[in-house]
Amino acid sequence: RRAPPTWQPPLTSTPSLPSQDAPYPAFDRIEARHVVPGIRALLADLSARLDALEASATPTWAGVVEPVERLGDSLATAWGAVNHLKAVCDSEELRAAVDEVQPERVAFSLRLSQSRALCDALTALKADAPAWSSLTPAQRRLVDNELRDFTLGGVALDGAPKARFNEIQQELSKLATSFSNA
Repeated sequence: RRAPPTWQPPLTSTPSLPSQDAPYPAFDRIEARHVVPGIRALLADLSARLDALEASATPTWAGVVEPVERLGDSLATAWGAVNHLKAVCDSEELRAAVDEVQPERVAFSLRLSQSRALCDALTALKADAPAWSSLTPAQRRLVDNELRDFTLGGVALDGAPKARFNEIQQELSKLATSFSNA
């Protein structure tokens, strides 16, 4: 039996971070200098994919649930590798890199969790009795959890309350990082 492949950064000068397609990051090859360009490239790709999904989301499992999960998993995989590396091989360079891109990561996460188009597509899926009944209990639970996460993520907020919520989320992220750095 062969071991599963591990993520390897490319041999070119363009740094990269792990994707959800690779089961294990090669932590020994991820350097602090990879974090900022790698996360920024990932966020640019995810932002383009989110734009496309918001424009075309259909209230089906394949049309909204799977793509939303892929977006979240892609970011969680790369950011999780960075955070793990920071936890076990902390350095000033790694802290600075994380501090630089963390607000951008939080902003993307907020944008995703506040997407009315995606929340509306999930709500429509749940309201479509035949489509809803065709889902397994686990799939229905996942949709319910996604809808809860949209609500908790501020999807219903507008104007000043939304801006304040996003400001608080950014501050919480900074405080959590400061605490972990102490």
